[in-house]
Amino acid sequence: MRSQFLTVLCILTFLSCALGLFDATVSFLQTDAVSTTQRIDRPTPEAEKTPKQYYEDRSTGDVPVSNDPDEVRSLAIAQFAYSLLTLIGAILMFRLLRVGFWIYVAGVAAGLLLPVALDGFGALVTSFGVFFSLLFVGLYWTTLKEMH
Repeated sequence: MRSQFLTVLCILTFLSCALGLFDATVSFLQTDAVSTTQRIDRPTPEAEKTPKQYYEDRSTGDVPVSNDPDEVRSLAIAQFAYSLLTLIGAILMFRLLRVGFWIYVAGVAAGLLLPVALDGFGALVTSFGVFFSLLFVGLYWTTLKEMH
């Protein structure tokens, strides 16, 4: 029987992965638009009235968006792989299969290593969510005894 703690961890991972897959897909399919979006610290009143595209909202956060389309595309691929592997791992752990933990760990490793391999160490700045996943690895580790 799955504990409430494991259930909550999996649901949080499902939500995070869904957002990550959506974000990676938008970044990959609209690379030129995402890469040309500039950060505006103080928008004008006219700019505040116009609705923003998804990628424009993303560029105003603390995580910088690159101006290089090739970098945006490669980071989108890395994020998609990370989100997909961690989602598969979470689904398997939700079904109480221990192999899901190792797939989740592989996804987190891919999320750390792929951006560096594709774009260098500067890409780690844009993958802050992966570092948060390291905390989840530890939390999932505590629930391994429930899985078979």
